[in-house]
Amino acid sequence: MNSIPNRFPARLIDCFNDYLTPLCEMMIQLEMDFDKGLDVERLEKAVDLTLDAEPVLGCRFVDKSYKPYFQRLETDKRSAFFTANNVNEYEAFKAASIDNKNGSQINVCLWPLPEGDRLLLKVAHQVSDARGVKGIAAILSGIYRRLSNDRDYQPSPNIKASRSIRQILRYVPLHAYPRVCLNSVQSTLHAYKSCTFHTLPIINGEREPLTYVNRLLSSDRVSALAEYGRSRNATINDIILAASLRVLAATGNRDKRSHLSLSTTIDLRRYAPSVNAEAVANLSTVISRWPDLGTELGQNFADTLDRVVTITSHGKTHWIGLGILFDFLTPLTKIMSHTSGTKLYLKFVDAGLRKHLVPNALTNTGPINPESVNFDMLPSMARILPPPFHSPFPPLFSLSGYMGTLTLSAGAYPTQKEIIEKFFDAVLKELPV
Repeated sequence: MNSIPNRFPARLIDCFNDYLTPLCEMMIQLEMDFDKGLDVERLEKAVDLTLDAEPVLGCRFVDKSYKPYFQRLETDKRSAFFTANNVNEYEAFKAASIDNKNGSQINVCLWPLPEGDRLLLKVAHQVSDARGVKGIAAILSGIYRRLSNDRDYQPSPNIKASRSIRQILRYVPLHAYPRVCLNSVQSTLHAYKSCTFHTLPIINGEREPLTYVNRLLSSDRVSALAEYGRSRNATINDIILAASLRVLAATGNRDKRSHLSLSTTIDLRRYAPSVNAEAVANLSTVISRWPDLGTELGQNFADTLDRVVTITSHGKTHWIGLGILFDFLTPLTKIMSHTSGTKLYLKFVDAGLRKHLVPNALTNTGPINPESVNFDMLPSMARILPPPFHSPFPPLFSLSGYMGTLTLSAGAYPTQKEIIEKFFDAVLKELPV
């Protein structure tokens, strides 16, 4: 492994994500349940080898320099595997921040149980988005399976592959850039409109204990939603967005002049021939206030869904998400120090929060490929747990799929938990089937 470089530069979206550190626990987690026990010794070795297979994972994130970078850790300083002896230890691990500025970019916890094991993969958002987390799981599980027959297996380090957004841009035609620029200008102008956004009524309060709220949609119900969506040219994501917006409108004391909107994430891999990046990377961007329905939902669920579909369909065919290239922060990130960029970004966020210009967010992390979590057996349950935002920042919700099921998830602090639970329950009730 001596050929592994000592440093890897942090990329544009890595830096943007780190700006959020004071507002959020910047970690994405993949939680899995197995009906049988895993090989603890083999799993621990697989975790360690994963830090070499994708060398950026075996680094600490250095943000105190002019430009952030990932610094390789000495082997004896990069422990990333842990075991839990009981539910309290496991939940404490799940709630804990990932110390990726001193340790590695991933942590893995195994909780052995008599009826089967629970496995948690925790990944720093500075190094990867949710699609990348699923890629890390595929690497980890693949090494785990390989070690079953070859205990001396050593993966080849992925040191030449790109982590940059450039790997996406090479597939974006030149004629698309005027549209991309227009999207960015429209988004910026929309951000300065004199309108506020209705959000869940979250009270500022204690930041511990952190727990997670999850709601499962069975495969039968997901199939019924997909069929309903096909009849209206809508995706399941459109349906969940519509239901969330309708519940949001009915929650709290809404000012009728406040807009009904959510922020969403766009995986830029959609514009490349392969959905897989060359390496573990952040290649997703947040689209603030999209979809924005204004002040009116429509008379019923179908009306709301039709409005959502109009907005999302237009975005998908007009290069939505690539506006980051023309975002005002992009050139500043290249010329300012990371510390200065963080301070500037947080000033904008603080002003937005005070003026109620920051909506709740829903991120669709997509389906979890069963083969990517095959540890000699498939988990009976797998779900993505999104980064939890601190109050008073509006909570982020995620949607993930596995084996035909869907799970709504959110990190919740004490003052957030009850309202998020009620919100999720109401969303499930609002769904048309």
